[in-house]
Amino acid sequence: MRVIAGVYKNRPLEFKKSKEIRPTKQIVKKSFFDTISHIIDGSIFFDLFAGNGFIGIEAISRGAKKVIFVDKDDTFIKRNLQNLMVDPEKFEIYRMDAFNFLDLDTIEHADIVYIDAPYAIKIDDIVVFLLKKLKKGAIVCIESDKMIEHERVFKIKQFGNTVLNYLR
Repeated sequence: MRVIAGVYKNRPLEFKKSKEIRPTKQIVKKSFFDTISHIIDGSIFFDLFAGNGFIGIEAISRGAKKVIFVDKDDTFIKRNLQNLMVDPEKFEIYRMDAFNFLDLDTIEHADIVYIDAPYAIKIDDIVVFLLKKLKKGAIVCIESDKMIEHERVFKIKQFGNTVLNYLR
């Protein structure tokens, strides 16, 4: 896996191979960043269920002001950020369950939220809770194996068994 564009373009990223972590495919990542390219620069970006940190690192590379990584295991997030020598002012890492993180008031500052929860998790509860807390105009993208039916969905992109659901 590599960073697609921006400051760290083509730089390699390390990842843990496991049943729990499935790195987002390059085509899915590219589509997501093409969709939000007009708002990424200077944004506050949240990467929930961050796994190896690929999405958040791509956001930093493309100009996000700050990325908040949230995952129970931050080993590869830290390793990738160190390998790229990312300025520590550009990110924060919360080593905790994303559901618990949502109880904090930090999420209210988000401009963009990317959620790549394990497909087995019931994501609908997260959507309802999250949309109540976000500021007006914030965009949420949920990577899932199904389309989400909600009145605030404004775009859906499907790549095989992966679906990107965009909400505002």
